[in-house]
Amino acid sequence: MMKKIAWLQDFDIFSYQGGAEMNDAAHFREGLKRGHDLYLINPQMPFSQPDALIISNCVSFDKKRLTDMISSAPTIFFFHDYIFCKYRLFYPMIEYCGTCESSKWWLELFLKAKLLIWLSPLHRDATLVALPELKDSKYALIPSAINPTPFLEAKEVTRQEAYLSVNSLFPFKGRDNLITYAELHPEILFHIVSQEPEPDLPGNMLILPPQTYDGMPKVYRMYKNYIELPSTPQPFNRTIVEAKLSGCKVITNQLMGATSWPWFKENPENIATELRVASGLFWTVVEDALK
Repeated sequence: MMKKIAWLQDFDIFSYQGGAEMNDAAHFREGLKRGHDLYLINPQMPFSQPDALIISNCVSFDKKRLTDMISSAPTIFFFHDYIFCKYRLFYPMIEYCGTCESSKWWLELFLKAKLLIWLSPLHRDATLVALPELKDSKYALIPSAINPTPFLEAKEVTRQEAYLSVNSLFPFKGRDNLITYAELHPEILFHIVSQEPEPDLPGNMLILPPQTYDGMPKVYRMYKNYIELPSTPQPFNRTIVEAKLSGCKVITNQLMGATSWPWFKENPENIATELRVASGLFWTVVEDALK
């Protein structure tokens, strides 16, 4: 049965190019193809009563308004970060995180949901450290809906020995870890795609200018190795998967959500198979939860 579904998101998923928004947009389009009447609600938009809600990143919504909307219709939470944490992206995965007022408020809403969707096994495990009350809630694990074709089919070139990394100089992405690794390996050059100039880096770290998303398959193909060493548990992380699809050897740690999927260790074609079915699987579990 087709549903009228309100999709709540902090940003416009069709213009803002963050990983969460790109993932939401892919699933949103698939829902339209399946015949659902979907409409996007950003924080200041009017609310028209739906049959159900899908709530993505929503920390910019007024709390009373969000509570009222959740009370009005069956709700599915589609987690991308750690919205229960007041720092959201910086969640350190320690037990006392579950005792703050922010997490207690969110927990009440999560417990009312028909379904909770996480991006990886690690994403769920990290959340349960702070909110063990969610252990018995109905859930699904769905990887990001990345289109693998551009990364698989980019033209092969002679690859550089330098290590590539993308947007990894944010603190939660492991800035200090990456700098330390570079200092320990002065024989390796590190090329970092960054949105901002970065002063005071080791001499073997070179900043590359921002790239368009469409241009990234070509960039990955220029390198043998890709490195990210996050300092907080990453829910998924598109870039590490895109690099693997592009044939790069990946250097990372235990805090990378994508690598907690068993299939990440397989070849790029098998990884691509998992990604191609992500949106279909998303709607299968959503439709089942809303029966």
